[in-house]
Amino acid sequence: MRRSSRLLTVSLSLLLILSGAALADTCNDFATYTCSKSTPDIVHIGGLNSGQSIGILLNSNTFTVNTTNGNGVGDTVIILGAFLNGAPTGSVNGVSFTADANAFEGASSGAILSTWAGLNICTSNCNISWGYAVAGTLGANGLSVTASGVPKGTVFFAELVNSDGKIVYITPNSEAGILGSPVPEPTSLILMGTGLLGIATQIRRKLRRG
Repeated sequence: MRRSSRLLTVSLSLLLILSGAALADTCNDFATYTCSKSTPDIVHIGGLNSGQSIGILLNSNTFTVNTTNGNGVGDTVIILGAFLNGAPTGSVNGVSFTADANAFEGASSGAILSTWAGLNICTSNCNISWGYAVAGTLGANGLSVTASGVPKGTVFFAELVNSDGKIVYITPNSEAGILGSPVPEPTSLILMGTGLLGIATQIRRKLRRG
């Protein structure tokens, strides 16, 4: 009985450790960049505050990258993109995205898939492709980033790379940005079209009476 309880305790502890590792924010080596031993989660997209969730919709193609503690000034800003159903397209600050399956934070795909599902962008069989682009250098007031030709629904993360080519800061998995508004579902379009038709009919009636 004691052996069973000990085994259960050890198993539960191991499970918690493994699940914690799976949910941890990590980065991957890619291109000429390598992960540092520590990558604090302090880089934010669109000026999001700590605690805000992934799925914040950007109202335009321009957003900001900054750090919560002001660190990273002078570091290179790498924008990571998760693209749906197709190879990475478009650019940020005039730099085109380069496709790279390793160019993304580890353990981020779960957050991305759940966000797409929650916004009805993609609920199943989501085919993700990854890409990165060097957006510029982080200044004292952050970095303004303008995306061009990037499909709506693309998820953005950011990483800061120091002069040694080490990825030193990353965006938390739960605090990324989504470009643009999700495309309305067919049912939503039908309802909207029906409503507009009803309004047009009412206007015609009033004009005839007048």
